[in-house]
Amino acid sequence: MRMKSVEIKKLPFYWRLTHKDSKSANVVDDYYPFAFDVDSEHGLVIERRDPSVLAALNLIYQQDYNIGYLQDANEIAKPYGKDFIAYLRAALAGNSGIKSILEIGCGGCTVLADLKSSGYKVCGIDSSPFAAAEGSKKGIDVVTDFFPSKQLAQKFDLIFHVDVLEHIDSYVEFLKHQYEQLNDGGLLVVNVPDATESIQLGDVSMAMHQHVNYFTEKSLSAVLKGAGFEVISVDKAGYGGSLYATGRKSTHKNSKGVSVGTEDYEAFASRASKMIAAFDERVDQTLSAHGRTLGFYVPLRTLPYIAQKDIYNGFRFFDDTGHWHHHVFDGVDVPIENFQDLVRSPVTDLVIMSLTFGDVIRNKVHKEFGDRVNVTTLGDLAAKASKK
Repeated sequence: MRMKSVEIKKLPFYWRLTHKDSKSANVVDDYYPFAFDVDSEHGLVIERRDPSVLAALNLIYQQDYNIGYLQDANEIAKPYGKDFIAYLRAALAGNSGIKSILEIGCGGCTVLADLKSSGYKVCGIDSSPFAAAEGSKKGIDVVTDFFPSKQLAQKFDLIFHVDVLEHIDSYVEFLKHQYEQLNDGGLLVVNVPDATESIQLGDVSMAMHQHVNYFTEKSLSAVLKGAGFEVISVDKAGYGGSLYATGRKSTHKNSKGVSVGTEDYEAFASRASKMIAAFDERVDQTLSAHGRTLGFYVPLRTLPYIAQKDIYNGFRFFDDTGHWHHHVFDGVDVPIENFQDLVRSPVTDLVIMSLTFGDVIRNKVHKEFGDRVNVTTLGDLAAKASKK
């Protein structure tokens, strides 16, 4: 029997933000179709591979634009970076033989700069010229290429990447190349978004074309084992919604097959329609009422739901990411406002589209407005959907 599919016919292709007054032409289409699928061997929820999407991804990753969030100018990313560096340093503390370190997808080179300051020999590889420019400022060698690369012949004691593996089409082969580029006993440290709660709830807010893989603790461990690594640990991040994992290249390569199955995906697919229905009902309730106005907090997580509903205006976006202010997504001409904008000009109804920070944002809004703004969180929608 064919498994239930979760599809979005026209999902905005988010890869950049441009200022609302100086929007430049997009190098790819504004929208592409999206569908969830599953890698049954590793129990991994994935985006169904579409050649047009893969070609577009290949193009944007070569642009002179920092896709990643770990960059000097991004204030909101600093607590994420601080938490990951603490995890990475704990791994280093237990492995005194580590001298040489490679970061794949090094972006702003902020983590490499921290490691370099402690005396490690560091190197980065990133397909965007942005990373090489940032590395040059910090005295760090960066290879401008995709990994694996013929320009990177040496082996390393540790390889790590932050928010990279979810972007990789052939993720097992990608990890196998890292296995071969490590010295014996070398470590791999991986940081990926944690999709566990969204998968359990049927929450499609995680859908974006850049993220072709959606990891849980179970599937991340299975993928690392499938690439030959001895999995030392898989841990939830201390800040934000990420998973960290550490694997080791042992002298005897892990050759055990893995077969996790499709249970997580099947549960996700069966619940997704209920989550979408709960969202639609909440939005319709506001938009159909005279004198009520609608806002969404955390717009990136809102895009899959409004795309499913096929509405791209008639509401406002709010986010606390400083450099997003007054910027727009390609295909959605709604400028992103901040909390101060909300204070100056409130909406009557606000939907907070974050499982991780929903309660934090709700409390901030309630402290400012009391009951004057009708607040619903993504968690509230999930609770309602579970009763259907």
